[in-house]
Amino acid sequence: MRTLQRTIWCLSGLLLLSSAVLAQNRAIGLHGVDQWQTMQDRIRAIRLSLSNPTASLSKLPTQVEQANQEGLGGDNFVNIIPFVTSANGARTNIGINNFSQSSLAQGESPSASVAIGLYGPSGNLDRTGAFSVRSNELRQINGIINALTPVQGGGAATTGWLLIFSDEPVTAWASVILDETSNDPAMLVAIADQIFKPAAFVESQGTPSNPLLIHSSVKRGAFKSRLAVVNIGSGGGRVSVKLHTQRGVLQETLPAVDLDPSEMFVSDDIRMSVPGTFGPITIEVENLDPEDDGIPRIVATSLIESTTGPFAGFLPAFALPQRTTPAMAGVWEGSVTGAGTSAEVSLTLYQERDMLYGRLNILSGAFPTTDRFFSVKGDIIEGSVLLEVQQVLDDCSSTGRSPCTMFAYRMFAESLSGSSMSGDTVYVDRSGRSDSGSFALKRVGAIYPSE
Repeated sequence: MRTLQRTIWCLSGLLLLSSAVLAQNRAIGLHGVDQWQTMQDRIRAIRLSLSNPTASLSKLPTQVEQANQEGLGGDNFVNIIPFVTSANGARTNIGINNFSQSSLAQGESPSASVAIGLYGPSGNLDRTGAFSVRSNELRQINGIINALTPVQGGGAATTGWLLIFSDEPVTAWASVILDETSNDPAMLVAIADQIFKPAAFVESQGTPSNPLLIHSSVKRGAFKSRLAVVNIGSGGGRVSVKLHTQRGVLQETLPAVDLDPSEMFVSDDIRMSVPGTFGPITIEVENLDPEDDGIPRIVATSLIESTTGPFAGFLPAFALPQRTTPAMAGVWEGSVTGAGTSAEVSLTLYQERDMLYGRLNILSGAFPTTDRFFSVKGDIIEGSVLLEVQQVLDDCSSTGRSPCTMFAYRMFAESLSGSSMSGDTVYVDRSGRSDSGSFALKRVGAIYPSE
């Protein structure tokens, strides 16, 4: 079942690329383009990719065929700025940095075509704009809300969020200036599209088992915290905001808020009900149904500000790992065995939430490859551990006496037991050789010893 899930994830990633190519066009930046329709096509492409992967697979062959006919045109990069405002004399400037220096589609020093859509709190597209950013350039757009062109029926939003598409990799940031006299900015870095990244970087699931965390919020003295939550998903959901004390104790659960796709929840004083306190916030989607084709996905940010001065700063939401995710970074040692394998190994594992990476050393004994040192990557999935060797070549010596052989090696543990990890191994290479076996490792120390 887990193998099927991983296959679905990979194919769904391909679907994102193909559907985006199908839905988008290269007319961005040209005069006379219907930017409203262009942006709506883009958001539909995202929502198709965010729908239930199993249901979407049936459309995959057609999407791929149509994408191949369309060529390379379209956008492959998405960034989100979850809060911009021009309300009550405030203004928001944004910056876009094009860090692409080499492009398959455009060659060296490519310019990025960037489309920006402003969505208001109700989830309706309010304004759009198209910009060109040269390689290594910072394109700063002052007063972004007024710099964008209202779509038909739009132009009224003074607070909202930005959806940014580009055909080359860019990063974006916002400077929110609440006080016209001081001009002191609060800086906010854009959130990159997270949906198909490894588990550690899926920022917008927001399930009760791995909610989003705002590191700190306050309602004390001259300080208060705003909160903005955006549903970027393909379906509606009920969002629950929970206030905690600084010691982590649940203090109050605020009334749940229903958010349709693209809708935004904004509170100008999120801890108003618990004055004199400060502490973290967790944000959950209450009714997330994995069998539903339309699921919500949320991003959030908090703005801590002084009510007596211009001082303010953003704290974007952080995706917590699953409650059942074990902390397993460290040095592991033990054995790997199989029909042609009998070796003692050392495994150094680093961990970021649900993502693992590190080094595997073959210390002694027989192993299917001549290499003895490998980089590994992996994930913790529902308590199970999957590790795989990143290099896929063996015998690639500089002398050229030995041919290169492509291979793959994986280790899978159904569960962990204390400081021990054991499970199955699989080896296969292009020469037709294969081997299956087992491994048994024990954590023997820390990566950075105290002495």
